[in-house]
Amino acid sequence: MSGQLLSSKVVIIEEEPTIRGIPTVPTSVAGAVGLTERGPIGQATLCSSFEEYQTRFGGFTPDSDLALAAMGFFENGGSQLWVVRTVHYANTADPASHTALRATGFLVAGNGPTPAVLTGVTPAPFALQDGDRLVLSANGGADVDVAFNGTPATVSTGAAEPYPLSDGQMLLLRVDGGPEQAVTFRATDFADITNATAAEVAAALNAALVGGRATTTGGIVHLASDTAGTSSRIQVTGGTANTALGFATTAVQGSGNVASLRAVQLVEAKALIEAAVAGVVAEAGPGGVLQVRTIATGTSATLQARVGTAAAFGLPSTLQAGSASGTANAIRVEGKDPGAYANRIEVEVRTATDGSPSAFDLLVVEDGVYRETFPNLSMEPDAPRYIERIVNDERTGSIYIRVADQRLPATPVPTVQTVALTGGNDGLVELGDSDFIGSEAGKTGLHALDQVQDLSLLLVPGHATSAVHNAMLRYCEVDREGMVFAILDPPANQSATAIVTYVTTTAALEGASEYGALYWPRVKVLNPQKSVFGAAEQLVVAPSGIIAGVYARTDAARPGGIYEPPAGIESGRLFGVLGFETDEALQERKRDLVYPHRINPLTTGPGLPRYIDGSRTLKGDGNFPYVAERRGVIFIERSLKQGLQFARHKNNTEGLRAQVRRTITAFLLAQMNNGAFRSREPAKAFFVDVSEQLNTPTVIFAGKLIARVGLATNKPAEFIILRISQDTRALEAELAATGA
Repeated sequence: MSGQLLSSKVVIIEEEPTIRGIPTVPTSVAGAVGLTERGPIGQATLCSSFEEYQTRFGGFTPDSDLALAAMGFFENGGSQLWVVRTVHYANTADPASHTALRATGFLVAGNGPTPAVLTGVTPAPFALQDGDRLVLSANGGADVDVAFNGTPATVSTGAAEPYPLSDGQMLLLRVDGGPEQAVTFRATDFADITNATAAEVAAALNAALVGGRATTTGGIVHLASDTAGTSSRIQVTGGTANTALGFATTAVQGSGNVASLRAVQLVEAKALIEAAVAGVVAEAGPGGVLQVRTIATGTSATLQARVGTAAAFGLPSTLQAGSASGTANAIRVEGKDPGAYANRIEVEVRTATDGSPSAFDLLVVEDGVYRETFPNLSMEPDAPRYIERIVNDERTGSIYIRVADQRLPATPVPTVQTVALTGGNDGLVELGDSDFIGSEAGKTGLHALDQVQDLSLLLVPGHATSAVHNAMLRYCEVDREGMVFAILDPPANQSATAIVTYVTTTAALEGASEYGALYWPRVKVLNPQKSVFGAAEQLVVAPSGIIAGVYARTDAARPGGIYEPPAGIESGRLFGVLGFETDEALQERKRDLVYPHRINPLTTGPGLPRYIDGSRTLKGDGNFPYVAERRGVIFIERSLKQGLQFARHKNNTEGLRAQVRRTITAFLLAQMNNGAFRSREPAKAFFVDVSEQLNTPTVIFAGKLIARVGLATNKPAEFIILRISQDTRALEAELAATGA
């Protein structure tokens, strides 16, 4: 009905509420980065139970800190865990540069013409130089050059030598999207640091630079990435030394037709080969080698790698020809995910269950155990049970393999056979901190979690290094704008004095951030799989997964559980923990050593459960220096940010500001009743100010509405002090009665 008052009518108008409801946000959505048996690489995947984790990412492996952490997380009360599998990347800014390989195998079909096939012997990635070529002749045609090009990102000083540096000045830079590096110039490295030569500056840079190099020409210093290709990046981000050196501070990118010449991936080689050479298909052969085949079949199909082909591809130079009749690769079978797990898989072809000669059954076998069966499959692309459609279905297909029809003429059905997959690799050689930290540009490592908007907890189980810990804190406080909290593991085999040294000196974590907490020591749990971890009854594991589960359990225990410290013999109980890596955690004098440095001990005592005995963040002089306090404020901030979206783009009037104030106040009153603040009296618990003193005409004309919120947050009772003395009241009464 029209609301215009043109004819007589009854008009109903729903008024806008004067107080908006603010929805609460989840508080214990955890994100974990680590190594898994299988699963997608560099993609955040939600698991709501340990069984779901095992279905998607496999079971335990000798390197499975993440699997053990996931088990502890769900056992202690966690319910939402986003898992990111990482491996070694040739370049973290390029997610395709991961070094894990899929296991592969081929199902063959017979009695038909076959293509010419050229198979290499060197697995990808391929280490090439700028201008290296692959020269192919297909089906008797002319030689075709496939060139691989790449140049590194390079930035140069603003002027030629000399450079007026000073002792202790620093240059800050990033290489290939990695963490910021700092190069400090010392007077002892120069004949005269106030007149530094280009060669001296380059030498000082090369002594400290990781992933790049410095060179000189004509008295000018050039900084270049070691990576040549489109993933190559270098950026001078600042530093006191750059005033004298004059490097541009904009990011510079390399060029070429591959991401990195020193690690050319199969997918890159495939794209370049198929774009340049007509009539061929390039793909991964068994073991991750390059395989090129003709689309044509029969004796006229030929393929040859000619003189000039780079040796890195490992292709034979002899002429390869098809045949008029024989067996040919009909179906390519490979692990659904890259990894060595698929080397234990066999694929078996049987006659079709329904007896049809144009169909077949496919069975997946792992370690001799039949895991999956796909009956009555067809090689006809239009058939309802076409093999690619059934096996590769994301929801109902295989969790172990994927298949690719090789599109042979006449679509022959594969013969009865069993084929073992080979060549899978976990990609863990040269695994380092940067593979866990990742790159914002490539969305690898920690940054694979960027897409998870509700993320509230961050852990990297078992990889406790200075670089990773500092990157986790930076990710939570800077990249996620203070809306995520990091749970840090201790390094292995840390005594009380060793962990204090690590926190205060090695990693310099003390006072670094209130958006993270560190727990010590590592804990002992029951060995979940002796075939993987050996005969020991107990394992020592990183505690972060268990701690995150305790957080989640505490949050869910009651309305306002987020405000309850996840510590103590009740809220801080550690389910599944059988002991600690070091018994020093049981000694009060050792806990007295670590706790002042804001290291939260895990301990127990006579008649007590194993529990968390501390609730401090790493920064004691911040706004909210305790775990529950900081996490509670994060919850309030996230809820307000989401709940006040209605006010954006409305006219900034007194009415709107009053509505904002009432909405915030109503939400904080509810949180007060849930135990968020030190008082149950609103005037003492919080304040909300949207007054004209804050929202001056200048502020309003700038398009801003400012609200100031003050919170009287709770502080935990860390120390219980009992003052005990002799009861002398009766004696004092007697003396008073006698007038003494």
